[in-house]
Amino acid sequence: MLDFSNAELTEVIVHSVGIETDDIILSDAPSDIDDNLLNSLLREYFLGSFRNQGFYSFEHSSSLELNELYSYCSDFFEGNINFIEFSRNVANHLQHVSVHPNIKGGELYIASFTDMVVDGELTDGIGIFKAESKERFLHVSRDAKGLKVTCQFGTTPRKLDKACLVFNTEKDFGYKLCVIDNTNRDEAKYWLNDFLRAKLRNDDFYQTKQAINLCREFVEEVVRPENNFVKVDQADILCKTRDFFKANEVFDLKEFEEVVLEEPKMAETFRDFKQKYEEAIGCNIPDSFKISTDATRQSQKFFKSVVKLDKNFHIYIHGGRDRVERGFDPDTGLNYYKLFFDKEV
Repeated sequence: MLDFSNAELTEVIVHSVGIETDDIILSDAPSDIDDNLLNSLLREYFLGSFRNQGFYSFEHSSSLELNELYSYCSDFFEGNINFIEFSRNVANHLQHVSVHPNIKGGELYIASFTDMVVDGELTDGIGIFKAESKERFLHVSRDAKGLKVTCQFGTTPRKLDKACLVFNTEKDFGYKLCVIDNTNRDEAKYWLNDFLRAKLRNDDFYQTKQAINLCREFVEEVVRPENNFVKVDQADILCKTRDFFKANEVFDLKEFEEVVLEEPKMAETFRDFKQKYEEAIGCNIPDSFKISTDATRQSQKFFKSVVKLDKNFHIYIHGGRDRVERGFDPDTGLNYYKLFFDKEV
């Protein structure tokens, strides 16, 4: 799940990359993006095409450290190289792998971002964008005789040709990436395979994370008061989901429905929601897979179940839905929760 609503574009630098050995132009300094209109336009151009899709990670057959992009990103995120040096390394690497005769030259934008939310985690990130397509547009200017019209060529900010967002999280697993590659067949997907050397995350770690995100979004969007549920029902399902992932080595959809959701109608609703969720992220979550303990541990923050009552009380639910009763007091006109317990601790 991606949320860039509060993301800030902090630096941008542009290089020109071609397919010939000497057809590369490297900038010496970042672009001035202090103008609010320009900053907003670039931010929308860079981030507007990314949706809640499947994530990728850098990979290498022998060692992640030998993946050039992984190494450059690690050095940048850890402060070992500055933004300009990082961008030049990326540009030179792209130039080196752009050997296919049908690969187009273009501008390579490198951008840094802060305050990006990825699967509920606040992080910073690096964007790598290549603009290959040029469009004609009319430019009207004023001279001594009045107004004149000229035809110019430029990049439209409506669609990305090739892009990659690298989020500063899960370094040990090859970082978390989002990739856009509007390529043609002749290019043989050099952007993903040769330049990034990235793969779609579909291991037990990724499957566990996606399944947990699925359950969380199901609770947030379906188990709601508008659908005749109360807040404690949300907390109860989150607690059962947490316990299920912690107690089992293998996720089995049927068993999950029986243990966590219990009611057949709820299970049917969950399956329908799962199908829509998979369509939104662009990949399927298997009905059975090995549960990753690392992914489960990292997702514990999603299972904090708090029922907030006005501004006076917070109820922390850790389990025991059968010991919580909700009602309405007609004398006071107020709702109430009744909690049953054995002893105070």
